[in-house]
Amino acid sequence: MYKLIIGNVKVTITDDNISRDQATALAKQAITTAGQHGKLLSHVEIDTGDTGVEINTTEKTGYRSVRKTIKQSLLDGIYAASKEKFFPMGTFCQKDLWFDSDTGQEWRGQECELAREEVLKKLKEWIDSQDVQNHT
Repeated sequence: MYKLIIGNVKVTITDDNISRDQATALAKQAITTAGQHGKLLSHVEIDTGDTGVEINTTEKTGYRSVRKTIKQSLLDGIYAASKEKFFPMGTFCQKDLWFDSDTGQEWRGQECELAREEVLKKLKEWIDSQDVQNHT
């Protein structure tokens, strides 16, 4: 018995008669096939059975951000970029200031804070209202 790791997938080969090259090819094929079906694997077990080589796979489960649709990923990116734009973390950023580069207008104080919070809240509500499945 020996083990391999391909990407984030653990591979266990229980029969030492299976070469590393063959095991690697079989595991990569299993990973690719699972990916084509929208699945992520955490483990592949390769063994020799009565009918030849047997491959058993274990699908990855867990945290939802590991398994997103492209639409969910885009929406999460928009929300994260908006949060950074509205509430910058930089040391030299003025957090109570908003500047419109199109018109040259500038706003300061609590008006900025309230407007940012309201827009971010509305954006989050809109993102949450989208018909997006988190798991593929």
